[in-house]
Amino acid sequence: MKTNKKFTIIAIMLCFTSLLFAQRVEEIKNSEVEGFYLNLSDFQTSKLTRPTDMLHDGDKIKLKQFFISPDIISIEQDAETLFYKDSIFAIRLMNGESFRFIYSSPCLIADTTYLYIYTDKRTKIETNRDGGNQRRKEVLVTYYFFSYGSHKSVLPLTLDNLRKFVLTDNSMHKTICDIFTNDEMLTEINPNTGNFKLNDLLSNR
Repeated sequence: MKTNKKFTIIAIMLCFTSLLFAQRVEEIKNSEVEGFYLNLSDFQTSKLTRPTDMLHDGDKIKLKQFFISPDIISIEQDAETLFYKDSIFAIRLMNGESFRFIYSSPCLIADTTYLYIYTDKRTKIETNRDGGNQRRKEVLVTYYFFSYGSHKSVLPLTLDNLRKFVLTDNSMHKTICDIFTNDEMLTEINPNTGNFKLNDLLSNR
């Protein structure tokens, strides 16, 4: 058991290191934030907390995404209120999308039909050698995470993590591992439902 925990911690640290050296495709603008879901129950019942009414000069929500700050500041009539990113469940944007902070970085809540699956799209620089020349190329990378049960812990979406924390039923364990033979397959979308194929399978078991 200690060995499993050790490997899980190492995997999380490696994923966090990867995020540090990648850049978000598009930063969320402070003006796009409609409000917060303070906890899981609020998210599941669509109970939105609006810390500012945006009706006064200077009213705003500051996500403080630069250098992955651990907190958010809400300003209402010049009064500042601080929210720690790991103390709220998610933020909702004006367009209806919701984001959860994972390692203090906003990740889209992409699917909630069984597992909660989160995506974080970033660009990073890859360096390749072509003969004697070194070429640098910007590539799009999507990081995937999931949570389950109480949804307190968020982990990278990998077969190894699913085996350890989700697939406790032997028959379901075999079914999932027979269909999804590598981590990349876990990210496939069902074109008929728009959900992750993994979630469709788990929710229909």
